[in-house]
Amino acid sequence: MIPLKAIQATCDDIVREFSPLQVILFGSYAYGTPTEDSDVDMLVVMDILKSQTWQRRCEIKARIPKRFPLDLQVRSREDIAYRFSHNDWFLHEVLEKGEVLYDTEGALPPLRLAEDNTLVPGWEENGVLNPLTLEEVRAAETDWVSIQRLQQPLTRDVYPSICFHAQQCVEKYLKAWLQEANLRVPRTHDLNALLHLIVPMHPEWRKWHPDFNTFEPYAVDVRYGKHFATAAEVENAVRVCTEVRTAIRTVLQLPNDAQEE
Repeated sequence: MIPLKAIQATCDDIVREFSPLQVILFGSYAYGTPTEDSDVDMLVVMDILKSQTWQRRCEIKARIPKRFPLDLQVRSREDIAYRFSHNDWFLHEVLEKGEVLYDTEGALPPLRLAEDNTLVPGWEENGVLNPLTLEEVRAAETDWVSIQRLQQPLTRDVYPSICFHAQQCVEKYLKAWLQEANLRVPRTHDLNALLHLIVPMHPEWRKWHPDFNTFEPYAVDVRYGKHFATAAEVENAVRVCTEVRTAIRTVLQLPNDAQEE
C-alpha cells in the first residue's frame, strides 16, 4: 500500500510548484478501499482556462517526483461548476466523498446539481442532449472508428485491440444513456453492472447480459497480455458492439451512419 505521507508529499509538491486552488484525493485511497494494485487519484482545481487543463496536467506529471502510480485530473473552477450543473456524476462523487488535501478560500463557486428530472431526457423536452451525454458519445465513436480501421485488414495481432475498443465503445454508450437519463453513472468497467441500471427502462436489452460476461477480460487483461483474443471473440465483440451502438443511438435519436456529433 502507498503510505498517506507519500500522498501528502505529492500534494505539497503540486501546491509549491503550481499554486492550485484545491487538491482533492478521491478513489480507493480516499474511500478506504485501496488494494495493492490501486493508483492514487487526485483532482487538482486551478484558476486556468479549460483549454489549458491538459497542458497543465502534463506539466505537473513531468515536474513532480514519481513516488507512485498517479491518476491526475486537472480542472478549472469554471469547468467544474458547469459540469456539476449538468449532473457530472463523477465530479459529484469526488466532491461528496473525496478528501481535501489542500484548500484555499473560495476555491470553488457554489455548486448545485440540476433539479431532478430537468434533464430526463433533455432531447424529449427541447431536442437538445445533455452536453455531457454527447461527450460520452463522441468518446465512444472514437473507439468505434478504431474498430473499423483495425479490421482493414484484419490480422491476428490486432485482435486484442479490437476487443478492447469494443468493450470501451459499449461501456461509453451505456454511460451515455445513464447520463442522459439523469442516473448516477458509476465508475466501473463492469458492463453488466451498468446494464443492471438500465434494464428497468429497457428490459429488451437484458439479452446482452451473457455477451457482456464475455467482455470482462477486454477492459484490462487483454491490454496486458493476460488474455489472448480469438477470431471468434473478435467477431462476437464487434457484433455486440454494433448492436449496442445502434440501439442506444436510436434511443438518443442520433443517426446511426454518423461517426461524429
